[in-house]
Amino acid sequence: MNYTLRDRGYFDALKILAEEFDRQGVKYALVGGTGVQARISSILCKAQRTDIGNAMGIEHLLRETKDFDITSNSLEEVFVSYFNELQSLHPNVMINHEGIRSKRMKVRGKNEINVSINYQTGPQDLAGLDEYFYNECINTSEDLNLKYGNTNFLVSVATPECLITSKLTRNDPKDIWDIGALMKTMKMHKKYSGKLRQGRIEKYLKMANKEEIIGRFAEIKKQILKE
Repeated sequence: MNYTLRDRGYFDALKILAEEFDRQGVKYALVGGTGVQARISSILCKAQRTDIGNAMGIEHLLRETKDFDITSNSLEEVFVSYFNELQSLHPNVMINHEGIRSKRMKVRGKNEINVSINYQTGPQDLAGLDEYFYNECINTSEDLNLKYGNTNFLVSVATPECLITSKLTRNDPKDIWDIGALMKTMKMHKKYSGKLRQGRIEKYLKMANKEEIIGRFAEIKKQILKE
Protein backbone atom coordinates (compact mmCIF):
# COMPACT_ATOMS: atom_id res chain seq x y z
CA MET A 1 0.00 0.00 0.00
CA ASN A 2 1.19 3.52 -0.78
CA TYR A 3 0.91 6.57 1.46
CA THR A 4 1.46 10.29 1.81
CA LEU A 5 2.11 12.30 4.97
CA ARG A 6 -1.62 13.08 5.04
CA ASP A 7 -2.12 9.44 6.06
CA ARG A 8 -1.91 9.66 9.83
CA GLY A 9 -0.28 6.25 10.23
CA TYR A 10 2.50 7.17 7.79
CA PHE A 11 3.05 10.51 9.54
CA ASP A 12 3.23 8.79 12.94
CA ALA A 13 5.64 6.14 11.65
CA LEU A 14 8.03 8.84 10.40
CA LYS A 15 7.73 10.59 13.76
CA ILE A 16 8.83 7.40 15.55
CA LEU A 17 11.83 7.00 13.24
CA ALA A 18 12.91 10.65 13.44
CA GLU A 19 12.65 10.87 17.22
CA GLU A 20 14.68 7.68 17.65
CA PHE A 21 17.38 9.01 15.30
CA ASP A 22 17.52 12.11 17.47
CA ARG A 23 17.58 10.14 20.73
CA GLN A 24 20.46 7.98 19.54
CA GLY A 25 22.32 10.88 17.94
CA VAL A 26 22.37 9.35 14.45
CA LYS A 27 23.10 11.93 11.74
CA TYR A 28 20.98 11.31 8.66
CA ALA A 29 18.91 12.88 5.90
CA LEU A 30 15.46 11.91 4.70
CA VAL A 31 15.60 11.65 0.91
CA GLY A 32 13.47 10.13 -1.86
CA GLY A 33 9.75 10.62 -2.26
CA THR A 34 9.11 11.20 1.43
CA GLY A 35 11.86 13.80 1.54
CA VAL A 36 10.02 15.69 -1.21
CA GLN A 37 6.72 15.24 0.65
CA ALA A 38 8.26 16.68 3.80
CA ARG A 39 9.64 19.71 1.94
CA ILE A 40 6.32 20.46 0.24
CA SER A 41 4.36 19.93 3.46
CA SER A 42 6.64 22.24 5.43
CA ILE A 43 6.36 25.03 2.85
CA LEU A 44 2.58 24.84 2.50
CA CYS A 45 1.94 24.61 6.24
CA LYS A 46 4.10 27.68 6.89
CA ALA A 47 2.47 29.63 4.09
CA GLN A 48 -1.06 28.76 5.23
CA ARG A 49 -0.28 28.70 8.96
CA THR A 50 -1.87 25.31 9.34
CA ASP A 51 -0.98 21.61 9.64
CA ILE A 52 -0.63 18.79 7.11
CA GLY A 53 -4.16 17.57 7.70
CA ASN A 54 -5.68 20.94 6.81
CA ALA A 55 -3.31 22.40 4.22
CA MET A 56 -5.27 23.36 1.11
CA GLY A 57 -4.11 21.81 -2.16
CA ILE A 58 -1.56 19.53 -0.53
CA GLU A 59 -3.33 16.39 -1.74
CA HIS A 60 -2.53 17.36 -5.36
CA LEU A 61 1.20 17.80 -4.68
CA LEU A 62 2.12 14.77 -2.57
CA ARG A 63 2.86 11.62 -4.56
CA GLU A 64 2.08 8.38 -2.76
CA THR A 65 5.00 6.15 -1.85
CA LYS A 66 5.51 2.92 0.07
CA ASP A 67 8.74 3.54 1.95
CA PHE A 68 11.11 5.84 3.79
CA ASP A 69 14.56 6.45 2.25
CA ILE A 70 17.32 7.37 4.69
CA THR A 71 20.83 8.54 3.84
CA SER A 72 23.49 8.22 6.55
CA ASN A 73 27.21 7.57 6.89
CA SER A 74 26.75 5.56 10.08
CA LEU A 75 28.04 2.00 10.22
CA GLU A 76 25.76 -1.00 9.75
CA GLU A 77 26.07 -1.94 13.43
CA VAL A 78 24.68 1.48 14.36
CA PHE A 79 21.50 0.62 12.49
CA VAL A 80 21.34 -2.81 14.14
CA SER A 81 21.35 -1.06 17.53
CA TYR A 82 18.94 1.58 16.25
CA PHE A 83 16.28 -0.91 15.18
CA ASN A 84 16.70 -3.05 18.31
CA GLU A 85 16.19 -0.06 20.60
CA LEU A 86 13.33 1.21 18.46
CA GLN A 87 11.41 -2.00 19.08
CA SER A 88 12.25 -2.14 22.78
CA LEU A 89 10.95 1.41 23.33
CA HIS A 90 7.85 0.97 21.18
CA PRO A 91 5.98 -2.30 21.92
CA ASN A 92 3.59 -1.52 19.05
CA VAL A 93 6.45 -1.48 16.51
CA MET A 94 7.77 -4.59 14.77
CA ILE A 95 10.88 -4.53 12.55
CA ASN A 96 11.58 -7.36 10.11
CA HIS A 97 14.45 -7.92 7.70
CA GLU A 98 13.45 -7.27 4.09
CA GLY A 99 16.70 -7.07 2.13
CA ILE A 100 20.17 -5.54 2.09
CA ARG A 101 19.85 -2.32 4.15
CA SER A 102 16.08 -2.62 3.97
CA LYS A 103 13.63 -3.28 6.81
CA ARG A 104 9.90 -3.75 7.04
CA MET A 105 8.29 -1.67 9.78
CA LYS A 106 4.85 -2.51 11.11
CA VAL A 107 3.17 -0.13 13.54
CA ARG A 108 0.12 -1.65 15.22
CA GLY A 109 -2.79 0.38 16.56
CA LYS A 110 -5.60 2.62 15.38
CA ASN A 111 -3.65 3.84 12.36
CA GLU A 112 -1.86 0.56 11.64
CA ILE A 113 0.72 0.74 8.89
CA ASN A 114 3.23 -1.50 7.14
CA VAL A 115 6.06 0.29 5.37
CA SER A 116 9.61 -0.29 4.10
CA ILE A 117 12.67 1.52 5.46
CA ASN A 118 15.62 1.76 3.04
CA TYR A 119 18.81 3.09 4.58
CA GLN A 120 22.10 3.91 2.92
CA THR A 121 25.39 3.74 4.81
CA GLY A 122 27.76 5.20 2.23
CA PRO A 123 28.13 6.47 -1.34
CA GLN A 124 28.38 2.88 -2.61
CA ASP A 125 24.63 2.69 -2.05
CA LEU A 126 23.88 5.74 -4.19
CA ALA A 127 24.37 4.66 -7.78
CA GLY A 128 25.42 7.33 -10.24
CA LEU A 129 26.54 10.11 -7.88
CA ASP A 130 29.82 10.64 -6.05
CA GLU A 131 30.98 10.70 -2.42
CA TYR A 132 30.96 14.50 -2.29
CA PHE A 133 27.28 14.62 -3.19
CA TYR A 134 26.44 11.80 -0.78
CA ASN A 135 28.04 13.66 2.12
CA GLU A 136 26.40 16.92 1.03
CA CYS A 137 22.97 15.27 1.38
CA ILE A 138 23.74 14.56 5.02
CA ASN A 139 25.81 17.58 6.00
CA THR A 140 23.51 20.20 4.48
CA SER A 141 20.25 18.57 5.58
CA GLU A 142 17.81 20.78 7.49
CA ASP A 143 15.46 20.06 10.40
CA LEU A 144 11.85 20.57 9.35
CA ASN A 145 9.04 20.81 11.88
CA LEU A 146 6.13 18.72 10.59
CA LYS A 147 2.76 19.12 12.27
CA TYR A 148 -0.45 17.09 12.06
CA GLY A 149 -3.20 18.24 14.42
CA ASN A 150 -1.67 18.64 17.88
CA THR A 151 1.30 16.40 17.05
CA ASN A 152 4.61 17.63 15.67
CA PHE A 153 8.20 16.50 15.35
CA LEU A 154 11.51 17.49 13.75
CA VAL A 155 12.91 15.46 10.87
CA SER A 156 16.22 16.04 9.06
CA VAL A 157 15.53 16.42 5.34
CA ALA A 158 17.91 16.82 2.39
CA THR A 159 17.90 20.23 0.71
CA PRO A 160 15.71 20.77 -2.37
CA GLU A 161 18.89 20.88 -4.47
CA CYS A 162 20.03 17.47 -3.22
CA LEU A 163 16.57 15.94 -3.64
CA ILE A 164 16.26 17.23 -7.20
CA THR A 165 19.79 16.18 -8.19
CA SER A 166 19.21 12.64 -6.96
CA LYS A 167 15.91 12.38 -8.82
CA LEU A 168 17.34 13.82 -12.03
CA THR A 169 19.81 10.93 -12.28
CA ARG A 170 16.95 8.43 -12.14
CA ASN A 171 14.66 10.14 -14.67
CA ASP A 172 11.73 7.88 -13.79
CA PRO A 173 8.24 9.38 -14.35
CA LYS A 174 7.61 9.42 -10.59
CA ASP A 175 10.86 11.32 -10.06
CA ILE A 176 9.94 13.91 -12.68
CA TRP A 177 6.59 14.29 -10.88
CA ASP A 178 8.39 14.90 -7.57
CA ILE A 179 10.74 17.46 -9.14
CA GLY A 180 7.81 19.31 -10.67
CA ALA A 181 5.72 19.32 -7.48
CA LEU A 182 8.62 20.60 -5.38
CA MET A 183 9.65 23.30 -7.85
CA LYS A 184 6.06 24.52 -8.29
CA THR A 185 5.58 24.73 -4.53
CA MET A 186 8.83 26.64 -4.07
CA LYS A 187 7.98 29.08 -6.85
CA MET A 188 4.50 29.76 -5.44
CA HIS A 189 5.79 30.32 -1.90
CA LYS A 190 9.29 31.83 -2.22
CA LYS A 191 8.87 33.67 1.08
CA TYR A 192 8.74 30.33 2.94
CA SER A 193 10.94 28.18 0.73
CA GLY A 194 13.70 30.42 -0.53
CA LYS A 195 14.96 30.38 -4.12
CA LEU A 196 16.08 27.16 -5.75
CA ARG A 197 19.86 27.28 -6.14
CA GLN A 198 20.22 25.91 -9.66
CA GLY A 199 23.98 26.49 -9.67
CA ARG A 200 24.36 24.02 -6.83
CA ILE A 201 22.45 21.35 -8.76
CA GLU A 202 24.71 21.91 -11.78
CA LYS A 203 27.79 21.69 -9.54
CA TYR A 204 26.69 18.34 -8.11
CA LEU A 205 26.07 16.94 -11.59
CA LYS A 206 29.40 18.18 -12.97
CA MET A 207 31.37 16.75 -10.04
CA ALA A 208 29.74 13.36 -10.68
CA ASN A 209 30.47 13.62 -14.44
CA LYS A 210 26.76 13.91 -15.20
CA GLU A 211 26.91 17.12 -17.23
CA GLU A 212 24.54 15.69 -19.86
CA ILE A 213 21.72 15.83 -17.30
CA ILE A 214 22.01 19.63 -16.97
CA GLY A 215 20.27 20.06 -20.31
CA ARG A 216 17.52 17.70 -19.24
CA PHE A 217 17.00 19.72 -16.07
CA ALA A 218 16.76 22.95 -18.06
CA GLU A 219 14.06 21.38 -20.26
CA ILE A 220 12.13 20.04 -17.25
CA LYS A 221 12.29 23.47 -15.62
CA LYS A 222 11.06 25.13 -18.79
CA GLN A 223 8.11 22.76 -19.09
CA ILE A 224 7.16 22.82 -15.42
CA LEU A 225 7.63 26.48 -14.62
CA LYS A 226 7.01 27.82 -18.12
CA GLU A 227 10.32 29.69 -17.97
